[in-house]
Amino acid sequence: MDADLKRDLLRLFEACIAQIRSGKPGPSLLVSREFEATLLHYCECLRAEMDEATSPYPTPRVPIELIVKASAQDARDGLDDLRHWLRGAEEVIVCDPYFLHFKPTGMFPDIESYSDALVRLFPKTAIRVDLYTNSYQRTVRPAVLRALKEGRSVRHYMSSDLHDRFVIKDRSEGKSIGTSFGGFGRKFFAMTDLSPVDVASVMSELKKLCPEPVRPGRRR
Repeated sequence: MDADLKRDLLRLFEACIAQIRSGKPGPSLLVSREFEATLLHYCECLRAEMDEATSPYPTPRVPIELIVKASAQDARDGLDDLRHWLRGAEEVIVCDPYFLHFKPTGMFPDIESYSDALVRLFPKTAIRVDLYTNSYQRTVRPAVLRALKEGRSVRHYMSSDLHDRFVIKDRSEGKSIGTSFGGFGRKFFAMTDLSPVDVASVMSELKKLCPEPVRPGRRR
């Protein structure tokens, strides 16, 4: 996409957002909050691409932020690091194919301990949580979702095309995690910070792969 088209699209999106926020009558789709959120997302993508394209300096490589060794103590430190980073977040997106799967480990001997560890990651300020997985275990999903839904809105999406693990905070910051949460304590992996462009790209791809949340009663 060339620079002129990007600028024109950005102006169009910003004009649509201004129309929505004005409260003036218009076609229901064009004044909906969902449409506004979509436009805001694409505005962020366009601004990030335009800033990168016009910068006289190349975008620096994102350094590895944290190495987590295959031990219970390092795993707890890694979870604490995530918990601290998520502090104050209002919206959290987690993409982990096996987030709703469980296998007993030394760190998580039962579903309750696994579920409790996951729920403690999310601050009380996080009133909206979106989970992306490729499947779930029938005994794990209700245990995790029941606890997560206390005081917040939780949506679960699924796609068999998901592979890597991401955590996104307030649609503006993100981390890539080298293992599923069930692998903490068993796997040696890294957690890295995502650039704003990567955060926008991850959210856009998740929306394409998983347009609708899992409906009640659906089994996988």
